[in-house]
Parts: sequence; C-alpha cells; structure tokens
Amino acid sequence: MPSAYRLFGKTAKGDARYQCKACRKTFSLGLPTRRHKKTDKTGAIMRGLVNKMAMSRLCETAQVSFPHIHSKIDFLFNQCLAFAGEREGRLHQCFEDKEPYFSTDAQTILVNWPVRNRRGTVPLLHMATVHKSSQFVVAATIDYDPDVDPDELEKVMDAVGDFAKPRSMRRFARLWPASEYQESIVKGLPSVFTKEDLAAGGKYNLPGRGSRVRGDIFHYAHMMLVKKLIGRSYRVANFCCDAEAGLANAIAALSVDEVKRGRVNIAEISFSKGLTNDERTRLAIEGRKRYHEELQLYAAEIAQVKSEYPGIEDEDALAVHILRLTYGHGSSSARGKMLATAGMPWPFHSKPEPNKTIRLKTDIGLMDWDGLGRFMTRATIHPADSYFNLARRRIAGFERGLPTASNTHRIWHAYSFYNPEMVPKLATILRFYHNYMLPRGKEKATPAMKLGVAKGVVYERDLFSF
Repeated sequence: MPSAYRLFGKTAKGDARYQCKACRKTFSLGLPTRRHKKTDKTGAIMRGLVNKMAMSRLCETAQVSFPHIHSKIDFLFNQCLAFAGEREGRLHQCFEDKEPYFSTDAQTILVNWPVRNRRGTVPLLHMATVHKSSQFVVAATIDYDPDVDPDELEKVMDAVGDFAKPRSMRRFARLWPASEYQESIVKGLPSVFTKEDLAAGGKYNLPGRGSRVRGDIFHYAHMMLVKKLIGRSYRVANFCCDAEAGLANAIAALSVDEVKRGRVNIAEISFSKGLTNDERTRLAIEGRKRYHEELQLYAAEIAQVKSEYPGIEDEDALAVHILRLTYGHGSSSARGKMLATAGMPWPFHSKPEPNKTIRLKTDIGLMDWDGLGRFMTRATIHPADSYFNLARRRIAGFERGLPTASNTHRIWHAYSFYNPEMVPKLATILRFYHNYMLPRGKEKATPAMKLGVAKGVVYERDLFSF
C-alpha cells in the first residue's frame, strides 16, 4: 500500500527512510547484508560450500564458528531464492516458439540418523529438471517440508479422522505423519539393527526436523513447478524422464490437452546401470563404429529420407529409416502402442547411456517420421544425471558413503548432514551457483547466459546486495 507511506530523508549510511502516514513511525530497508558480522567471509563460505568443503574445514579455513556458517547458509539460501525468482519470472520468454528438450531424474541423498546412539540414515529425494542445450537447471527440489512437525501433523490427522480413510481421500495426504513414516523406514532396517536395537532408545525422531512429502505428491509438485516456469509459449516441449522414477504419468496428467494437440512429447529413458567405466567405454566404441557403418550401408535410404524432408541431418535421417523398418508396416495407433510399451532400443551406444531404450508415451499419430526421428536422436536424461554427478562432487553432504574394512564393509557416511533442512538449502545454493555463477566450456558462459536469462556472469557482490 504505497499511499500509506512517504519518503522521510535518509539514514546515516545513505539508505532511504520511510514514514508511515498513520502512526508517524519511520523505518528503512537498506542492504540485505546490514547487521552482518564478518561480511568479508561470506564469499569464501559460499565458495567452500559449493567446492565440497566439510563444515569443520570451512570453520577452520574461514576462521568462523558453526553458528556463523549456518547463519550465512540461511542468508545465501534466501538471496538465491530472491535473485532467481526475479530472473526466472520471465524464463518462459526463452522458450517462446521453440522446441526445448528437458531431462528429469531423481537422486537419493542420505541424511544421518538424528539420534546419536543410532547408526543409520534417512533418505531424501533430490529431483532436477535440466534444459538440454543450455544445461540450465529449471528446478531442483527436495521431498521435504521443514515447516511442518510430523508429530503435530499426526495429532491433526487423528482429530479429523484421516487415518480411517484411504490416503487419496485424506485431508492431509501430502505429507508423511510420524507413525507411518517411522514404520516405513524401520521396515528396511533389520539388516542393520537387531530387534533389541530397534526396541531400545524410545523415540526415533524421524526424519529429524520437518516432514517428508509423499513420493507421488512430490512428482506432481515438481512438474507443476517446471510447467509454471517454462510457460506455454513454446512450440513443442519434449520431456525425457527416468523410467524408474515414474514421472511420465505425472507429466502426462498435467499436460493432457497439450498432448492431444501434439505440443508435449513425453518419453521414458532406461539404460544399463552399474557398469564399470571400461564396459561403458567399450560399448561407446561399438556404438560409434556401428553408427558409421550404418551411415555407409544405408546411404541410399538416408538420401531418400533427406529428399523427403529437406534440412534433416544425417543422424536424424538414419533414425527415420530405422523407425520405418521397425514400425512402418502398421497403423499409427499400432506404432504408438509399440513405442509406448516395448520402445525403441537405441542401437548406437553412448558412454553415459549404454543399452538405451526410449519409450515414447505420447505418440498418437500427430508426429511425422522426421519429427519422430529428431526426437529419438535427442531423447536423453544425461543432462540431469550430469548435474547430479556435479552435485555429489560439489556438496560434501551429497556424496555417497564409503565402505569401511574395519566394520565388515558397512557404509560410513562421514559428511552426511544430521539436519535435513540443510539439504534443500544447499540444493538451492548449488542450483543458483551452477546456473548463474559457474562459466563452463570454451565460450566461458554460464547456463543462464546460454539460455538468455543473464547477459553475463553473476558475481558474488551482485548476489549479496540483491
């Protein structure tokens, strides 16, 4: 209500002072860093956080205390949210009349058990959607709500009779109540704890602070955020997600009308996981060799496809030929059904995705062969996997545990957080740092610069004073 206030001079530091016209009290806004102590340490703390420094090492190198670091994390988290919110309010303009490809996947981040005399971990899901060509992370979310206490939630649910209803009919179905979450976690613990261990010690205090969000709700919430950010001014939006995550149904349910009009394509990607680096390299060499062999073998067919669809690339034309050989004999509905169920095994292995299979869930006959070929050559979830790999290498608390020889090779999570609130905060800080502050490649451009959200690198001073 701007009419209720007026300018009333400046403070001693030069910040604008305002006066309320009703009560005559004055106030000023000033910089976000005012009243901060040791402001010269903020940049070093941020760089340490995103360069895999443990909290204790960060205290030592920056010569600050643990409470000081936690206060700086809260400050950086709020600044990253505010800065990104202002810039990404116009993110949809970057996709106007284009055909962007998005990769969505989830990784598990383990948080240490909040009770000292227990040695276990609580899993949190970190989900990210990445724009393929620019590597811009559109959204990175955690299935955790720090503002709701699970015990208080259980009392409210019990008062309204939620536990007597199917979960889909509950008033508070978004979050896990304390008893149900504890029961689900403890089911997987007999291999770690004996029955006596589980019975001793009283309250589990899971997940520590805050409440975890139900998995299906988390999928929908993440994709609703993505849809809100990218808008609807694109020509065609292409979503590629991990087959194990179960995201395709959520994306389809949120895009029914656009799928019917051919403006949204959704694919599930699966590939061989757990292979060694040597096995991946061998398959990648075989894939490149087969690709060049088939380019020569089907040279006439590729030329025919390129004459039908001028401007199509060789790899896309080869994909069109393979698709016609496999699915070109039946109707479009039969083709769509086969692509959605059996999918298309991609014959040209790559190191990030060996033995890849693409299941296109939205082929309803509106896509021509050239569009289908282009989609198959570009369908991948590697951008999301690459970002998760960066997250594990950049944030100490996101790293996987290490087996210890002295304790029958049980996994030791040395750097995992004890407070689950740290996970969404550092995920937000890392996303901002990756998008706006980390230039990469020969052009030394950040993902935000490649996408058009930023004209240059965002420096620390720009973030701190926003």
